[in-house]
Amino acid sequence: MFSPASTPARSRTQPRAASGPLSWCVVALVAWGGVAGCNTKVAECNRLIEAVKGHTTELSAAIEKLGEIQSNPAVADDFTKSIKAAEADIAALQFSDTSVAGFAKQYLDLLAEADRVNQSMAAAAKTNDREALDRAAGEAEKVVTLEESIVKGVNEYCQG
Repeated sequence: MFSPASTPARSRTQPRAASGPLSWCVVALVAWGGVAGCNTKVAECNRLIEAVKGHTTELSAAIEKLGEIQSNPAVADDFTKSIKAAEADIAALQFSDTSVAGFAKQYLDLLAEADRVNQSMAAAAKTNDREALDRAAGEAEKVVTLEESIVKGVNEYCQG
């Protein structure tokens, strides 16, 4: 979620690339190949995936800009706006399948944590606190790992 794609070499303050929101596209294609509309599980998987995918471009663009956070701390505001829009759309969904509902909650928790880390990075950048910025980048790595875990869980459940 937090990788500035335009930066060829990763510094300590720039988290590694992850599967990110784009990895949800793979799940959608697999789920679409299932019995679309006939199976509640598949239909609900598709609704969640579509809600996440609907924000992929905006989130990716905001994430890419985070590489500029030290010189332009205002980019954190763009990321926060993108997160809030994704949260609102995903929170509005209702699922009867408890597993899909659980994945939606996990993704909402992930977005909240990403926003918290984003705010930490912005505060550190504004005060030029290199140590805090490095700490926030480490926390961003954990968010990336959590996202990968959620995507893996969705893949396994929705394809099964």
